[in-house]
Amino acid sequence: MDDDLPTDFQVIVVGTGMVESIVAAACSRIGKNVLHLDSSDHYGGLWASYNFDGLQKFIKEVNSDPKRQQQVYNLSEKWYIEKETPQEEKKEEGQDKTEDSKAEPPKKVWSQANFTSEYRKFNIDMTPKLLFSRGPLVELLISSNIARYAEFRCVTRVLTWLNDRLMPVPCSRADVFATEAVSIVEKRMLMKMLTSIVGYNEEEMNNEFKDWNDKTFKEYLTHKGLTPNLIHYVLYAIAGGTDKMPCLEGVKECKKFLMSLGRYGNTPFLWPMYGSGELPQCFCRLCAVFGGVYCLNRPIDKVETKTVDEGKTMVTIESKSKTLNCDHLVIGINECPKELLSPEPAESCDISKAIFITNGTILPSEKEPLSLLRFPPLTEEDNAVTVLEVGPATGSCPKGLFVVYFITNKVKDAESDLMPYAEKIFDMSGGDQTVTSDKPKCLWSLFYNAADGGGAGSGAASGADGVFVCAGPDSGLDFDRAVSQAEEIFKQICPGEEFLPRAPDPEEIVFEDDVTHGPEFRREDDDADGDAPKE
Repeated sequence: MDDDLPTDFQVIVVGTGMVESIVAAACSRIGKNVLHLDSSDHYGGLWASYNFDGLQKFIKEVNSDPKRQQQVYNLSEKWYIEKETPQEEKKEEGQDKTEDSKAEPPKKVWSQANFTSEYRKFNIDMTPKLLFSRGPLVELLISSNIARYAEFRCVTRVLTWLNDRLMPVPCSRADVFATEAVSIVEKRMLMKMLTSIVGYNEEEMNNEFKDWNDKTFKEYLTHKGLTPNLIHYVLYAIAGGTDKMPCLEGVKECKKFLMSLGRYGNTPFLWPMYGSGELPQCFCRLCAVFGGVYCLNRPIDKVETKTVDEGKTMVTIESKSKTLNCDHLVIGINECPKELLSPEPAESCDISKAIFITNGTILPSEKEPLSLLRFPPLTEEDNAVTVLEVGPATGSCPKGLFVVYFITNKVKDAESDLMPYAEKIFDMSGGDQTVTSDKPKCLWSLFYNAADGGGAGSGAASGADGVFVCAGPDSGLDFDRAVSQAEEIFKQICPGEEFLPRAPDPEEIVFEDDVTHGPEFRREDDDADGDAPKE
């Protein structure tokens, strides 16, 4: 490979995280000569999805590599089930199948060995995120035609924790008027208040919220006369905030939620089939289609910048004893040499995360649910906790299991921050899996902390011209920050160029008989919504 790899490129991208992959695709799409490297043997970096075996390898690598621990640390893995399924239970399962085929099969008793044997059926995210149906990433996937590389499912329900139990949040107008949890008077108040939020325009100085700059969203909701029940739904479940959330931030979050309702389903959210780690790969695929060169297992040993003719900067990279040159280097924060990073840490709060695998859903449903739960803080010191529950229909796990993600801003450490919330909705005791319980049993858990990479600048903080440092995963629910930063970096590399113009479908490419003409593409239909992410 070294012999065949050219040494000069216009753009070299190091790391296959979300921001890096979007930039690589955008540069390649407009004809830039792009080389895309990653030190790992898989795509995604800290944004990756793993099967169960791959996740075990990731845990071992982090625990043995101090460099990785700068980004991911405090890993704590625990099993709540036996290594092997007891022989007696195996025998009973076999008898049930042969003696009475009409009887409902007993609930599967899971063991660690079962997980190992079905490891390929897991797709577990290190950075689970949702897409707002009218958010920047969905619009970009549609406008660029990258949506054809991925599949999506609608989140089927939004839940909240109210009066010490899980409650569904009415999302649509029909839900609001159908729910018995809200009185008729409350319904009218809620609809009136939500209408004013949808009409909010921050550019209009004389608006409903002009006097609320220095007040909290809760104060505004209280001022509007909303009952405690309604305040809970709007503040915690729709805005995903806390009592301290600034008013205008709450208004913007609510508007984002409301504007995405009804586009693809009953909630504003989409989840990528096979995990969020599929999305960086979609952009990598587009980059490769337009000529980008890919090399995995390619660590960076050294980065230097030097001034050449007419004050132009060239970036030189040493990798596996080969020297590579480029005009612009785009590098993920977890791949970036220390000397290129600012000595002053960005103002950010690290993230506490947890992954649970359970034998049932957190709230029974007729059809397999795909759930977003927004947990209000249990104490004044806590932050709100985002919970995502995905099942077998998303390609995330084997039948009979659910994968549940917890995310919050770090206060102490991941286990201290999140275990009190897990104990509210899971049976964490282990024990007999066949015993019926009102809570699903937790079979396996992983707690860990991660650096909030969302604060990384869009250029090398050391002042190195031509080098752009990409942010790592942030604690937000969506991909908005990643898309925004990728576009910002692209505009600095390619000023005046269109950011990810629509790519043709293969059948739209027409080669003219005249060899003097290059390939062109034609569109039969200009309706962008027809190219929306599949549900």
